[in-house]
This record gives sequence, structure tokens and C-alpha cells, in this order.
Amino acid sequence: MKILDTHHHLWDLSLRSYDWIKELPSNESKKINKNFLYEDLVNEIERNGVVGTICVQAHQSEGEAEWLLNIANNSSIISGIVGWIDLKSPKIEYKLDKFQKNKKFVGIRHVWHDEEDESWIIDPKVLNGLKVLSKRKINFDFLVRPNHLKYIHQVYDKIPDLNGVIDHIAKPEIATNKFEPWATEINELAKINKLTCKISGIIEEMNDNQSLGVVDKYSSQIINSFGKKRIMYGSNWPVCLIKNSYEYVLNLAKNITEKFSDDEREDFFFNNGSDFYKV
Repeated sequence: MKILDTHHHLWDLSLRSYDWIKELPSNESKKINKNFLYEDLVNEIERNGVVGTICVQAHQSEGEAEWLLNIANNSSIISGIVGWIDLKSPKIEYKLDKFQKNKKFVGIRHVWHDEEDESWIIDPKVLNGLKVLSKRKINFDFLVRPNHLKYIHQVYDKIPDLNGVIDHIAKPEIATNKFEPWATEINELAKINKLTCKISGIIEEMNDNQSLGVVDKYSSQIINSFGKKRIMYGSNWPVCLIKNSYEYVLNLAKNITEKFSDDEREDFFFNNGSDFYKV
């Protein structure tokens, strides 16, 4: 079975500051407040039989996007880069022209869930930027928490052809076993055909006392809502290390999909992500 990891990061703290890492609880921050470079990724990938990856922005700068693209251009492992761009910029078309010249550029993400205004996504300037992405058939990763989900409907009312994916199953409040209204809102959003979901970032939302049974509860909601053709695997490495290893996360995903047919597993672990990001 081929595996495409559709969600991981790289960072070099000597190049730029990742403030969100420092803002994590100290016991978590200390585990990832260090460099995670390409050679570290290679070690994980080779050890776990992964054939390709999608590297996603972790810093809101075009500089990081360019740095990641340079790494990907010299890599047979990194299949694509999801970078950052200022969606409000009047020069967005010019900047996207530059990015789209690189075949490894596969999408844009903004750290929406850290915006002070939870309705940031429906700012007219942001919507204009998303319309440009849709027109150019550029993918958009939605980085959200449950309180943001209601605004995604409004985005698709205005931009029905936007090719979007929800990262980390929208970060439900697993640690407190809160299931609703997240579950109902996920089910409603899954009716949008141009929207898919990454089954990733789950253990990061758990508390240390929870059993793995809770993973099935939340992942099953995603699978039942989106179906088996609109879900994809992502490790969220190295952020996952705040809770457990790359291998642990991959094995957890294999357990989640143990009742899938061989073809369904191939779709989840490779084909769906490959089709979405066109890699």
C-alpha cells in the first residue's frame, strides 16, 4: 500500500520565529521548540514506508513558502508545498503568478483559527482572495476550530468552486469529550462536494487520560459524513510529537481504516490526497 502523508511541517528556528510553538504548554513546547529539517523528515519517512508528502506552511510569510519550495525542488519525497500568501493583498495575482511557476506549489493555507476575529474568512478582501484561488484552481486548506465551521458555509455560498480541505478534522474539543455541535456541523459541511477533510491532528487534541476509543468516535464521524473518497491521511509531524511518535500516528490511522477494503485504504492513504493536490 502506497502512503502519501498530506500534512507535515518543517522549520528552522534560525531563520524565523514560530511564536505559536512558544505559546504551547511548556511540557509540549519543549518537545518541538527546535529545528525540524529535511533530513529529519527523511528519517521518519524511510522508517515508516511513506512514498511522498505534502509540506504545509507553519509560518505566515512568503519567505517560508519560498524556503519550503526550494527544499521541495530538490526532493523526490516532498510532492507538494502548501504555502502562505496574504489573501487581502491587492497584489495577490502577481504573487500567485510567481508561485504557480513552481510545479511543487499545490495550495495556500492561512492560520485562520488564530485570528482575533473568528469571522475573518468572510472579510470581503479575504473572500476576494479566495475567489482568485478558485479561479486559478488553487487548493485552500481550512485551519479551523469548531467555532469557525459555520462560516465555511458562507464561503461556499459565494465561491462554490473553491477546492478546499479541512485540516485536523477541525480540531474538536476531544479533551473534554465535546462532540456537539461539531459533529452536526461536520455532517452539514460534508454536503459541499468541493470540500474534503484530513484525518490528522487527532491525538494533539486529546488529554493524557483518554483511551484510544475516543479516536474512533471522532474519526468515524468524519468517515460517515465525508465518505471514503473525500478523506485523506496526514501525520501533522512534528506537531504530533507533543503527544507521540510519527509511527504511532501512522499506526493509529491504519487501525482507524482496518475495516476498509484494500481499494478504500489505498484511496485514504494515497489516491484521495494525490487527486486533491494533483501530485
